[in-house]
Amino acid sequence: MRKKKLNLRYYSKTSLIIRGVISIILLVSICLVIAFKDQISKRVYNWDKQITDPQFAVHYIDVGQGDATLIEFDDGKTMLIDCGPKSASEDLVDYIKAQDVEVIDYFLLTHADSDHVGGGVRIFQEFEVANFYRPMTRSLSESQPADYPQHTTLTYDEVIKAFYSEEGATMFYTSSQLQPLSGDNYTVNFLYPDKAYSDTNASSAILKIELGSFKFLFMGDASTTEESKLVDKYGYQLKCDVLKVGHHGAETSTGTNLLSHASPYYAVISVGENSYGHPSREVQNNLKAFNVITYNTLTDGDVCMYIDSGILNVGTDKGKMIDYALICTILAMILLITWGIPDFKIKKRSKPSIENKNKI
Repeated sequence: MRKKKLNLRYYSKTSLIIRGVISIILLVSICLVIAFKDQISKRVYNWDKQITDPQFAVHYIDVGQGDATLIEFDDGKTMLIDCGPKSASEDLVDYIKAQDVEVIDYFLLTHADSDHVGGGVRIFQEFEVANFYRPMTRSLSESQPADYPQHTTLTYDEVIKAFYSEEGATMFYTSSQLQPLSGDNYTVNFLYPDKAYSDTNASSAILKIELGSFKFLFMGDASTTEESKLVDKYGYQLKCDVLKVGHHGAETSTGTNLLSHASPYYAVISVGENSYGHPSREVQNNLKAFNVITYNTLTDGDVCMYIDSGILNVGTDKGKMIDYALICTILAMILLITWGIPDFKIKKRSKPSIENKNKI
């Protein structure tokens, strides 16, 4: 079968010129989109020039089924809240180094579960840690404090041992009795736990961090039981702009009681492929009911929030590839349509009738 070829005779001269000009513009546009894909993605997500030197930056890092958040303060100090599972430790280190971070001023583990502490050994190996905030939980090799429950996993024990080998680092047990950390334009408040609990999730550290005029609430793996305690104690002081959803969106967290008092504009769920059903349908419905714009690291990758000049910009990692690929696809489709539209000014030559054929 003979392949059909584009027959330029069916286009008028004017039509060819117009189609040619449009084609050149589209091809140049596609090349520019590919060449400047990063800049285009930043614009799509409202990332402008201020991301090169923001006042504050909050990075919800994609570590799979686990938690890790890096905060860059306006005075140059940094804070790392949790460090994901051990399997993601190399990616976590690479991400932090990509932000030109060499010193972690505040390294905090919300609780002792391995999906929150697994990368701790690599953090101590790769960065200078000034202050270490650990759970009110003893590790396998510790006998003190005797009244603290013991978490017997090797992962948690390895992290605690790594701390003791870190020179110059100061250790604190996380509780609501800790004094706030602060700078000229930020405050880190420790809201919970109020005491040591045998259940690791019940002992999760909960933080409220104020960066300029924006408020962030970090819930660790707290359940609705801990949320109720918070509401009873703090009420509408829990109001925040961004909620770090508790326990990866498990159905036992992020209840309507918390949401009605915190009233977040954004929510971030740190989650990976899992068999637990995270994030649960119930939590997703709760967030929708309160009109909360929600991101999660499973579908969005790294979720980054940059604050400068009173503006909060949000960007995601996986969205970048989708943006420029989609733009290129649309432009290519327009190019094909440009040459597929028939030239209505050209009339097809009529077939000779049988009578005319006989005359010939």
